[in-house]
Amino acid sequence: MLADEKNIISDEVNDVGSLENGSVREKSVNEADIDQVQYTAEEEKAVLRKIDRHLLPLICFIYFAQYLDKQSLTYTAVFGLKKDLKMVGTDYSWCTTIFYLGQLGANFVLAYLMTIIPRAPLTGACVVIWSVCCMCLAAPNTKQGFWVGRLFLGIFEAAVQPACVMITTYWYRKREQPLRTAIYISMNALAQIIGCYIMYGIGKTNSANIADWRVMFLICGALSLLAGLLFYFLLPASPKVAWFLTEREREIALKRIHEENDRSALNKFEFDQLKECLKFDWLFMSSFAFGFLVTVTSGPIIFQSLLLASFGYDKWDTMKYGSPAGALQLLFIWVGVLAVRLIPKERAMISACLVGIPLAGTIMLLCLKKSSGWWMIVASWMSSIITSFMTIILSLIASNVRGNTKKSLCSNAFYVGYCLAAIIYPQWWTGSYRGGLIVVVIMWIIMILLLIFYRFKAIYENKKKEKMELQTVQTVTIDDDLTDKANIHHRYVY
Repeated sequence: MLADEKNIISDEVNDVGSLENGSVREKSVNEADIDQVQYTAEEEKAVLRKIDRHLLPLICFIYFAQYLDKQSLTYTAVFGLKKDLKMVGTDYSWCTTIFYLGQLGANFVLAYLMTIIPRAPLTGACVVIWSVCCMCLAAPNTKQGFWVGRLFLGIFEAAVQPACVMITTYWYRKREQPLRTAIYISMNALAQIIGCYIMYGIGKTNSANIADWRVMFLICGALSLLAGLLFYFLLPASPKVAWFLTEREREIALKRIHEENDRSALNKFEFDQLKECLKFDWLFMSSFAFGFLVTVTSGPIIFQSLLLASFGYDKWDTMKYGSPAGALQLLFIWVGVLAVRLIPKERAMISACLVGIPLAGTIMLLCLKKSSGWWMIVASWMSSIITSFMTIILSLIASNVRGNTKKSLCSNAFYVGYCLAAIIYPQWWTGSYRGGLIVVVIMWIIMILLLIFYRFKAIYENKKKEKMELQTVQTVTIDDDLTDKANIHHRYVY
């Protein structure tokens, strides 16, 4: 699927023998000797299993926590939040818009910080602070106070998703990344299922002198706090100082990545790579566009509870009928993973096919009558299946972008687009929601066209690199931090 790349990488930990994230001290590997390391396939499999056991649960936990937190807003809306805080008109939509305004501003800062500070401790610290902000959402008695809480929540939650994408690239080979990305993206669907029943259970059992929606935010905050503390103290800053690996296993873990990636993580900001991105680099621009399009279309999932309520269902039915949407999300995430494993060279086209499911569901919501009963419920489920191809798109960004600074910028460009779309779309999801549904249909069509362009652009760039390779001799050393554009041996996946 990809040409071998002999790009030797530098490490994100400069202090030998210490972990910046505060976990157990370990003797670090001498990276100068990594080229001489030899290992068997069985040894590599054993190391990979160990990495999976220690990394994936931590990443999955914070992904679960952050999506549960996001979904909690739609659950609490039908359990008294709007009434208690006297929200009318577009007041509720501003709860989402303000959250992403904070996240958008924070992304620009994080794009820089993630090039000079190890991602693991930075992310863990942000999660701990966001958990406190989430619990504070239970306190306000005015909509203005709630908006302030949402603003700070968005600021500190901004670190999670781009950091997880980057951490994945520093521990796993390219061919291993789609499966691992799918595993932690699956937590979004799981959080959607479990969140409905947590809210349902609170509503049925809460006898305390505190509103149901306030209890929900306290529970979400407590789970996030636990996730953040575990992530901070247990996730190593890099394979070089992984506390759960022996010295031999650390050597293997590093050599695996050295054999095909550009660099694992370098604490330096390269302005030349920034300039490359700003010159309308196609990977940078498509990362932004993917983030925008996958989010501007998420109204049917974020406003699902209110959408079902507008069909005439009470708050209990809204929770019960909303939860299967998460199960379908989970199913199609793994349909996408299976499709990529069967047809590994067609990630973009598989994504385009998966986009057809929410596109069809949204068209059904527009065309069916409210009296259509189960057909409307099924349409609401289909229209919210958006994470199945998000997994594949994130794996494309992780596999294709090279260069430490460029990788950070492209990862954050995705989430800048994500945040910008999330700021905009809640403002047209008011009243009958018909306007929002029409925009979603248009944006899904644009997404399909973009995925087709991405595929053929990657093929075109690969052919150019093949010609360059015949005409140019390029040697990459341990001090090089080449981007995908500069490295003529790099091949794009599509």
